[in-house]
Amino acid sequence: MFNNVALDVFIGLVFVFLLYSLMATIIQEIIATRFAFRAKVLEKAILRMLEDGKTAKDIPYMDRIVGILHLFNLKSILKNKKVAPWFYAHPLIKYLAEDNWYSKPAYITSANFAKVMLDLLKGFDQPASQSLQAIHDSVMAGVIHKLPISLSDIANPAIKKIINTTAETTGETIEINQSTALFLKSLWEDSGADITVFQGKLEQWFNDMMERATGWFKKYTRIVLFVIGFALAYFFNVDSLAIRRILTTNRTAREQMVQMAIASQEHLNPDKLLTGDSSRLDSTYNLVAADAARANDVLGLGRPWKDTMSMWKDSLKCGDFKNRLAALEQVIAVTQDTIDQMNNKLDNSKRLVKALLLKKDTLKNTADSIRIVDSIGLLQQSIQSDNATLTKVSAPLVEYNRMKFFKERSEYIQNTIGDKWNFYSPNQAGGWETFFGWIITALAIMLGAPFWFDLLSKLISLRGTGTKIDSENSGQPKPLIATTPASTASPSTNNNADQEAVG
Repeated sequence: MFNNVALDVFIGLVFVFLLYSLMATIIQEIIATRFAFRAKVLEKAILRMLEDGKTAKDIPYMDRIVGILHLFNLKSILKNKKVAPWFYAHPLIKYLAEDNWYSKPAYITSANFAKVMLDLLKGFDQPASQSLQAIHDSVMAGVIHKLPISLSDIANPAIKKIINTTAETTGETIEINQSTALFLKSLWEDSGADITVFQGKLEQWFNDMMERATGWFKKYTRIVLFVIGFALAYFFNVDSLAIRRILTTNRTAREQMVQMAIASQEHLNPDKLLTGDSSRLDSTYNLVAADAARANDVLGLGRPWKDTMSMWKDSLKCGDFKNRLAALEQVIAVTQDTIDQMNNKLDNSKRLVKALLLKKDTLKNTADSIRIVDSIGLLQQSIQSDNATLTKVSAPLVEYNRMKFFKERSEYIQNTIGDKWNFYSPNQAGGWETFFGWIITALAIMLGAPFWFDLLSKLISLRGTGTKIDSENSGQPKPLIATTPASTASPSTNNNADQEAVG
């Protein structure tokens, strides 16, 4: 077994990164599904193939910005395009998508792509015997044929919108952009004017582009994961620098985090958690949320001081608080002597009762024992009465002591913390250090849950499993400071290898 402080600190950090990476991936997948990220990246790839056009021109990095806007429905990249809208209007492509607000498929097979391209090149009124000549003529001329439909034939508003700019133009053909036309001509010549070979080359072209599109999707995913990761780091106060400091200096927290990582390793596998239906996602949500809450309890992070500091600072500024404290000081000055006298009287009565009880045990005379018992009863009644009176007289003193502690604690927080920003827990430094701690967390989350799970497994294997926490008690480590539990959600992935184009 290999075990040292540095390794345990690293295991604790990796465990935290894994938990929040799972949360971020869950949220990212929900967003990707809601905004049809895969369909939009596929749309960008189709546009790149058929239009050879950037989404923005002459402005550096604007194309990337437009790409992000397109993902969130803030920009239409098919607007005013000539060829790609007709590709999406083809029934084979149109019916692959759900008939809803964003009616474009997320996955297209290479065979379907090639068939649609052959149809657009061949035309729709040509007899089969003339297909070869029709495709040859279209490729040489650099045009595609319009679909024999009109806007009135299209019920889907999304498809109608994207072909609106080209459907009513004159002529039966549409010119392909020069670069795409040259490439199609090259493929046609390489195929020896053989439709079957040409179709295979179209399929290969599509597959090559989908490899690039998968890279685009991962790039967009990393950007979204960073934004989500920073939001999680901020709202749940996941300060990586503070976590490192806590794990380095606090042996108890370090040991508990390592044991939690060992105990949770088996059920935090992303390959098992990030797949399944909605019920499976709900269980994943609850599982990761519980682990994150326990980790925050051990580390003493979260935001335990946020409401307390605000309450104490506001109370110190309150006039009623100051007036009540001054009034209690005057009352205590008058009643303190009475309280001291009553405390002394109670102490004497209790000592006398104790002495009488000892004497009673030594006496054999029944009459003397009865007298002592009667005296003890009277003393106990007196003690009970004096206690009630003391409680009533001491009530202002109890309230005064409570308010005095409140005031002293508030002044301590004000003097040690002041108005330092980003200070939400006594275990962090606040200010820019906390901000950079959140940035580090967000960058770590960008790497994804699978990366952190694999790394955690290797580190635990290197360290040795040690002693696992009992499964019934593993969820209740001894907290340093109570914190607010975190919350999560979970994604699903598509494993259809035949149809997957992006993601």
